[in-house]
Amino acid sequence: MDTLEINQTKFTKTFRIGSFDTDFNGRVKLTSICNYLQEIAGMHADALNWGIDKLMQQDLSWVLTRLKVKVIDYPKWTDEITVETWPTGIEGLFGNRDFRILDREGNAIILASSSWLIINIKNKRPTRPHSIIDGTKYENAEKVFETSLQKLNTNVDENPNLTIDVHFSDIDINQHVNNVKYIKWIVDSCPIEKLSSGLIDELEINFLHEAKYNDQLSIHNNCSSNNDRESHFVIRNNKSNVENCRSIIKWK
Repeated sequence: MDTLEINQTKFTKTFRIGSFDTDFNGRVKLTSICNYLQEIAGMHADALNWGIDKLMQQDLSWVLTRLKVKVIDYPKWTDEITVETWPTGIEGLFGNRDFRILDREGNAIILASSSWLIINIKNKRPTRPHSIIDGTKYENAEKVFETSLQKLNTNVDENPNLTIDVHFSDIDINQHVNNVKYIKWIVDSCPIEKLSSGLIDELEINFLHEAKYNDQLSIHNNCSSNNDRESHFVIRNNKSNVENCRSIIKWK
């Protein structure tokens, strides 16, 4: 049964991995990991009085802009894991948050870091997070990675590897494509030989522009079935040609 602990600096949730969260090898899927992170980030924000419901009263909302996930070891079906998250301060317009996933013995098996913007829903412009958060409380917070998340530079094939129509089930509470959907599409654009023989060691992604219901998107990558240790990805809107996201995957 799920258990959780909430305080002003850290949120902790322990749960058991279900079959619906695993791949054909019984390992937890990267998309499931990212769903866990997104969910507990929202829950902790609610506990700190910064949650979506509170912000929407001011026509504001959190938007994830950068994410990095490092997988040390993949938990499997029926494993019990503990997910921790905590704010790590403010950098410019970004509110930052880190994560750690532990196995039953307390070993860190997954690390993650994220950067978020507070966006005005009506004009789509960012709001300075200092107006919502007292960032001084988190200036000395622990960080799981040595360097802050940065803009990614990618090199991908000109011809798309996969074309996606955005459907109803892809849309979240902000009325645009949920962040984890992009990660699903990126992974799905890789050759099955790569996915069968390799494991994702690290994923980093920049979310650049929103996609909405009925948009058609193209996924471009340089991912092949050989032993390359790094693959690049770009998702573009077919109509406007704007980039929705950029990502780099490193393979074990």
